Amino acid sequence: MRGRYQAIGTALAAVVVFAMVAGAPVSAAPFVMPTHGHTEKCGKPKKNQDGSISNVLCSNGKANSQVRKYLAGESSFVMQLGAGATVEDLHVAVCGDIEGVTYPVVLNAYTYIYAANHYKAPLPTVKALGRALVSDNNPLGCASAGGGGG
Repeated sequence: MRGRYQAIGTALAAVVVFAMVAGAPVSAAPFVMPTHGHTEKCGKPKKNQDGSISNVLCSNGKANSQVRKYLAGESSFVMQLGAGATVEDLHVAVCGDIEGVTYPVVLNAYTYIYAANHYKAPLPTVKALGRALVSDNNPLGCASAGGGGG
């Protein structure tokens, strides 16, 4: 077993050395895609007239994994947020998505991500984000606040 681990370690070291020689940035931490691990299957998207969907969460409060693909196509920036997202990341994502979709669709995406990643403070609740989106004083600082796309 020991020889196997030594071979793996040697191979990894060779990759790092090659990357350094080639001028590629090298990081000690591996890149991790958002997994949205706190999800469950509980029904295909049920669309509403405004483009939002009514079954983002399952009855147990987990994010409905069967709506992820639909939401990623509608609100792609918000759906890319991972477990380590910051308030600034959220603002950039919401402002990026708000150009092309309605506020309810962006809130659907945030509802999904909030549940899937078990977000907590300092990230706002879904209700607080909803209030910010419809606020006249534009607390998010989005260039197109007030419109909501469509």
